[in-house]
Amino acid sequence: MRNRLIVLASLALMALPACSIPTLEVQAGYAHLSLDGDIGYSNGNTVAVEQDFESAFGLGDSQGSPYGRAQIDFGVPVLTVSAFSFEDQGRGVLLSDFGNIPALAGGVPVQSELDMMNAKVSLAFEIGIGPVSISPGLAIDYFDLQIDVTDALSIASEQVDVSGPLPLAFLRADVDLGIVSAFAEAGYMSADIDDVDGELLDIEAQLVLHPAPLVELFVGYRYWNIALDGIIDNNTIDTDIKVSGLIFGGGIRF
Repeated sequence: MRNRLIVLASLALMALPACSIPTLEVQAGYAHLSLDGDIGYSNGNTVAVEQDFESAFGLGDSQGSPYGRAQIDFGVPVLTVSAFSFEDQGRGVLLSDFGNIPALAGGVPVQSELDMMNAKVSLAFEIGIGPVSISPGLAIDYFDLQIDVTDALSIASEQVDVSGPLPLAFLRADVDLGIVSAFAEAGYMSADIDDVDGELLDIEAQLVLHPAPLVELFVGYRYWNIALDGIIDNNTIDTDIKVSGLIFGGGIRF
């Protein structure tokens, strides 16, 4: 009897790692992204008139950006981290006053530069149905956005700097057919935080080819949209920013 218990215990221990050893997936690639939307920015409680990024600031051309993603699958919980950066610059003509500097009034030619970094961490709980799985969960979306606007003579300038983590309700759908797999995921948040109404939608999808056991190639799409309306650091901001485009790259999975 004792020997039988030892054998059963040994078999259980041998089976446990097969169920609990996590799998790791790491991707790196190139994102071809573009900016769309508008922004209004003024000092204090004055009205911030929204101005189109393309016509007023000369922003909106497609830009190449680095992209990375890592995922650890523990069986049921799946931890994922993804990140991208984005830069754009251009010349435009202000349609209305921008900021609190008289020199940046409507009709003034300006040079503009936008720098952005985004990192998303999600924890989802996988529900498998054959080759398909649905994974609800939570995510934290951190962004750091800076916009610099300078008049054509480089005399007057204004800077918009917004950053912070935002919690998201999160859902991912996966399908794995062996040599080909795909996923689509979305996170969303709408909240009134202090003096700011905010809304964020983050969508990502990929089609992945597995030409070898440890190697994968992917093509996908990323859409990131944030809307802010309120007072931040005694400045009024009213903006709707969209960054979207295709992503390409490769990775390893083991």
